[in-house]
Amino acid sequence: MLSILLPTDFSQNSENAITYALEVFKNETCKFHFLHCYPPAIFSYEYQIERGLIGKNIHKTLKEESKEKLYEFALSLMRKHGNKKEFDVEVVPGFLPDRVAKIVTNIKIDLIVMGTKGETDSERLVFGSNTIQVINKRCCPVIAVPDDYRFNGIDHILFPTDLNLEFKNYHLGPLLQILKLHSGTIDVLHISLLGLSSMQREHKKYLEDQFLNFKAEFNILEETNITEIIFDYQKNNETDLLVMINNKHMFFENLFFKPIISKIAMHLQTPFMVIPA
Repeated sequence: MLSILLPTDFSQNSENAITYALEVFKNETCKFHFLHCYPPAIFSYEYQIERGLIGKNIHKTLKEESKEKLYEFALSLMRKHGNKKEFDVEVVPGFLPDRVAKIVTNIKIDLIVMGTKGETDSERLVFGSNTIQVINKRCCPVIAVPDDYRFNGIDHILFPTDLNLEFKNYHLGPLLQILKLHSGTIDVLHISLLGLSSMQREHKKYLEDQFLNFKAEFNILEETNITEIIFDYQKNNETDLLVMINNKHMFFENLFFKPIISKIAMHLQTPFMVIPA
């Protein structure tokens, strides 16, 4: 059974991401784990008086209130989307990226689905700092869902790769699961000026074998500007999900931190799945 972590700060962006997860995995056996993190804080005397917290364990009280709010939030969304799957809620102090890494290990999370931005992130930002940090923890596959994205099936998946990684089953597991659920087409996009080395041909053959039972297309483009090609490919070809493998030794790291990523992400209309190598 899949275990899916759904972080939320109760923002519209996080609610939209949760809605996406509930729709994508509606027909999959899974358990949803709703998570809310709050930073440790020191409360003024005036605030304690206003909230009637004098003489009480403030953090315990606020945690209980937040957990009740989170439960109602989760239950409402589950009912709204007709989802009767098992779920639980957790409210913890601390910063989201650190807590997520621990939770992934403790309860064996298979996938994280979260919004690209949180409640306080500027509209000018590509991805919120929490999203970036969770992705860079590289502890679990992450799907980042853009603002206002509405799920309408997953018919076309774009999978750019430099074919330098020796793929393992755990790299492709989440991707194959989505392909099975939605019977979509996967476009494997390789960008290079040098053609394929013998090693890359082996890796391509492995992918072909893994995608044998699905509709898969392999495209090799002779270009140098990876980010521009991905942007243009998405613009000219229907894409419901962009998938990349985050290997710090390969092109993804350069792609993600070069300024030009802003151009792609600001126009990115589809969810972005990042799988750690």
